[in-house]
Amino acid sequence: MDLLTRVRARAHAGVVALLLLAAPAAHAQMLSPGKLLQAHADLEGVRNCTKCHQLGERGVANSKCLDCHGLLADRIAQRKGFHATVADRTCGECHKDHFGTDFDAVHLDTTRFDHTTTGFTLAGKHDGTACRECHKAEYVTDAEVRRVIGAHDRLGATFLGLGTTCLACHRKDDPHGTQFTGRGCDECHAELDWKKPDRFDHATTKYPLRDRHLEIECRECHTPIPGQRGALQLTGIAFGTCAACHAKDDPHAGQFPGKACSDCHVERGWKTLEGFDHRATRYPLTGRHRNVACEECHTPVPGRRNTMQLRGLEFSTCAACHRGDDPHDGRLGATCKDCHTTDGWRAVGGATFEEGFDHTNTRFPLRGKHGDAACAACHDPAHARTKDLALTFVAATRTRSYPIPVAEQCLSCHQDYHAGTFAQSPGGADCTSCHGEDGWSPTTYDIGRHNRDATFELTGAHLASPCLACHKNPALRQETLQFRMPRQECLACHEALDPHAGQFAGQACDECHATESFKIPVFDHARTRYPLDGAHRDVPCASCHPSESDPDGRAIRVYRPLGTTCQDCHEGGNG
Repeated sequence: MDLLTRVRARAHAGVVALLLLAAPAAHAQMLSPGKLLQAHADLEGVRNCTKCHQLGERGVANSKCLDCHGLLADRIAQRKGFHATVADRTCGECHKDHFGTDFDAVHLDTTRFDHTTTGFTLAGKHDGTACRECHKAEYVTDAEVRRVIGAHDRLGATFLGLGTTCLACHRKDDPHGTQFTGRGCDECHAELDWKKPDRFDHATTKYPLRDRHLEIECRECHTPIPGQRGALQLTGIAFGTCAACHAKDDPHAGQFPGKACSDCHVERGWKTLEGFDHRATRYPLTGRHRNVACEECHTPVPGRRNTMQLRGLEFSTCAACHRGDDPHDGRLGATCKDCHTTDGWRAVGGATFEEGFDHTNTRFPLRGKHGDAACAACHDPAHARTKDLALTFVAATRTRSYPIPVAEQCLSCHQDYHAGTFAQSPGGADCTSCHGEDGWSPTTYDIGRHNRDATFELTGAHLASPCLACHKNPALRQETLQFRMPRQECLACHEALDPHAGQFAGQACDECHATESFKIPVFDHARTRYPLDGAHRDVPCASCHPSESDPDGRAIRVYRPLGTTCQDCHEGGNG
């Protein structure tokens, strides 16, 4: 039943008792309506009634209550707490007495009570918490409340005396120990979730978080305090240098003692080197080197796979890094920059480069006429096929600025001017068997070699004949030099000059003539059909062999056919 019902029931019972037991002359006001509360037990007896009641007035005056309940009087005067909000009401409206020692004068409907009237608004996790979860004797911090109410052993029943600071109730729950002595929990925490410091702003600390640091869990930097379960080390953390936190994470294995990480790295990402400028090192990056990944040059430190070697690298010569890439196999030395630039390995050329390039370092030193040739004559694919050249290039070099010609022998580059004529000759088909690099002529093919290697031995007047006389013979329709002679008889070369106009067809010239001279030194007429004897021996040849003109007007001496009778020559003579 509610308070009013209980009060009415007990009042009715008291009246009945008085009617039955009291004398008719007794005054009602001199009779007690019931036992006082346990807390007011020391006020029992009619002599103490005026300590609470005003004579001639019904009920109890607030001033009488507050004379004893000084704690509430002070709070009401200070306009603090719930009672200050109901100061215009009488205490007796809520608190009744004379209902026995076990009667509880404090009746609070917790489901309808507005806690904001106390000056401490419930919010977050506090809202919905059972009243006695907070209103416990152990949480009463007000010394006067503890003294007065504690004297009546009512600290567990009162709603007074609680502190308003977080630690008033949560001191045993404080995970920070003494790290924030004198500071309120609500500076960082809200009442919704104690584990999330929603009100904490790291930017207000001595170490504002930026970039990737903002993504890190608190426990990554704030480690547990040894011996204090659940407590994180939030103060007294060294942060003056990156190494204060990242000493164990140093990927450089101490290669940069005395240098701060921030000299090269930024907080947006440890792999971002915005603060690092390779130009400030002893090896500034230029050209294509600027686009090379760091790992291409800075290989792992031996024994530490994830640590790059950033110091102590050899870089005095290109070969220090590119020895394995050297397409010249070291023949051109260790300094590629003599020919190449870092703008690209193919970015090489120009008159300055070509004039200063030392070809003696290659497998093909330039001598003689080769030294006078333009670079493009051998290294430009556009000149690969001409009437004089038949260049082929080493496959791996075709895309270079200066592709390398295959130069195993002369015919690797030069068209065979002789069309294979000397392929089977003792000297072979290689040009060097006859020619030198100072010029294709004169050749080293002399008369001695001609007589030793060729099938036509030179003798007599042939020894003085120029090569062209035989090897570029218009009579044989030879417009170019020809060294393989299909015919070797005299008429092969001299047919156009035959002074006999075919009179000796079928006969070889050397039956009469020798190579020393085309004039016949001694002709043996006895070998003819008309041997000479007697006076005929002294007769000049022209006397019997006259000259006649051929259709071209050339004088031809007639040797046949001639008559052999006397009359053929002496007709009409005196014999």
